[in-house]
Amino acid sequence: MTDGLRKAYSVVCVILMLQYVLQLYLIAAVIFTITHANDNAHDIYAAFQEADSGFLGVHRANGDLAALLVIILLVLSFAARLPRRTIGLTALLFVLMLVQALIPALPTVVSALHGVNALLLIALTGYLTGTNWAFPRRAAATG
Repeated sequence: MTDGLRKAYSVVCVILMLQYVLQLYLIAAVIFTITHANDNAHDIYAAFQEADSGFLGVHRANGDLAALLVIILLVLSFAARLPRRTIGLTALLFVLMLVQALIPALPTVVSALHGVNALLLIALTGYLTGTNWAFPRRAAATG
C-alpha cells in the first residue's frame, strides 16, 4: 500500500513541475502581450485587458490547482510514511505556496518577490521529486 502511495507522491510531484512550466509560460504570455502593444494609450489598455482576461486568469486558476496539488502531496507524504525530513520539506512547500498566494496582494516592492518565491517552489519541488522517486530506475544498457 505504501509503495503505491509513494508512487502517487512521485506522480503528483511531476505534475506539479509541469504546472510550474505552464505558470512560467502563462506569465511570460502576459508580459509579452503587454510589451508588444503599440505605443499608444488605446493599444496598451487593450493589451492589459487581453492579458488580464486571458492569460492572467488561467495563470491564477493554474496556481490554485498547484496549491491543491501541494495539499495532496502533504497528505500523501504522511500516508506513504515518507521520512520526517521529506514530510517537513513538503510542509515547507505548503508554506511557500501559501506565501505565493498572499504575496501579490502586498505592496509592489514586496509583491515583486512572487517570482523569487516561485523559483524556491520550483527548486524544492524538483528536489522532492528527485529524492523521493518511487519508480525503479532502469539499468543502463551494456553493449
